[in-house]
Amino acid sequence: MNSRIPESTPPKARSREQGQVLVLALIFVTVVLLGIAALVVDVGYAYYAHRSLQSQADAAALAGAQELPDATRAQNMANSYGGQPGGKNANPNIQGIQTTVTTKCIVSIPGCDPVNAVVVTERAAKVPTIFAKLLGIDHFDIKVKATACSPCGTKPLDIMLVLDRTGSMCQDHNGNPDPACTDLNNAKTGMKTFLGYMDPALQHVGLAVLPPASSIGNKCAQPTAANYNNKNSPYVIVPLSSDYIKNGALNTNSDLVKTINCVQANDRTAYANAIEAAQAELEGPHGMPDAPNIMVFLSDGAANIGPTYYPTNSPYRMQPCHQGVWSAATVKNKSTLIYSIGYDLNAQNGGANVCTDYNGNNERPSITAYSAISQIASRPDTFFNQPNPGQLKTIFSQIAADLGHGTSALIDNDAQ
Repeated sequence: MNSRIPESTPPKARSREQGQVLVLALIFVTVVLLGIAALVVDVGYAYYAHRSLQSQADAAALAGAQELPDATRAQNMANSYGGQPGGKNANPNIQGIQTTVTTKCIVSIPGCDPVNAVVVTERAAKVPTIFAKLLGIDHFDIKVKATACSPCGTKPLDIMLVLDRTGSMCQDHNGNPDPACTDLNNAKTGMKTFLGYMDPALQHVGLAVLPPASSIGNKCAQPTAANYNNKNSPYVIVPLSSDYIKNGALNTNSDLVKTINCVQANDRTAYANAIEAAQAELEGPHGMPDAPNIMVFLSDGAANIGPTYYPTNSPYRMQPCHQGVWSAATVKNKSTLIYSIGYDLNAQNGGANVCTDYNGNNERPSITAYSAISQIASRPDTFFNQPNPGQLKTIFSQIAADLGHGTSALIDNDAQ
């Protein structure tokens, strides 16, 4: 029986086979590396395009928000700053950008009359790829959105609330006793609504009252006429403070909120000293350096008394309405912006509107509460005359919106 020994592969053939495997391996590695390069380059470009569009949308939303609450002007301004062809922020490296602008009302932010936010959507459809085409990916679709509000309460401010807590705040429109103190409670609700729109990190708020308290320890007690006549009686019962909001809601344990809740009404009206004391607090050590000073003054009627430590012929006693105007003028000359609210001045068939001296005689020259309180305001548009006492919440919301007017900020779209 014959047996054959298999012939071995010649050395040259084995070398050719190994070379072919190496070439195939190199081709495979090259394809993989090209694929990785494609992903790196094209994903990087997609990221660049996304960030560019987001910057454009942010800029457009902020520009549009400056025109709020005029929705048409806000939309036109936002469009002019968009990334679409012809927009001020157009990026020539990204083609086919479409900008969509809408406006809306965010109820948690003041100034919704009728809108207080601009929403800008930027979309770039079919952003072409470069290397990823080799993998069958020929484009990316990119879409971004930005929302800006105005006003947003982004300015640092020192704010003093000045509250008339005289006896008429616990009377009805006809001057009859109101055990529920509806007017005073409406004022408290308005002030707390105002606080809810403020940012305690930026806006510090204090409280002054008339009549003053007999002492800080008795600030929640019912005031009496004797409080006016003691030079040491404090009008400012809560200094400028920054703890009135906690975890996004009113901090009921803060001194300011607790004091607003507890103040009681009694006795007669004198504007001037309360205004002066509020200004002293704004200028004092609790104020923030370089922060604008704001005063919000509320009264439901005419001044008719003055402290007895002034002479009997002093304008504080003989012209309490005029003196309130003059004291406010001094405050305004120090660049303090005063908002004034005439609250139900037509009460008692207009009797609440009559300014008298401490003896009960009409002031000379004659002046009405309406005139005095309107003159206390810094400008006609910072005076609010509202015969309907139930609308104080709306008025305080309008003041909060006005304080933030012209300030815009980007906000979290998904949170709204």
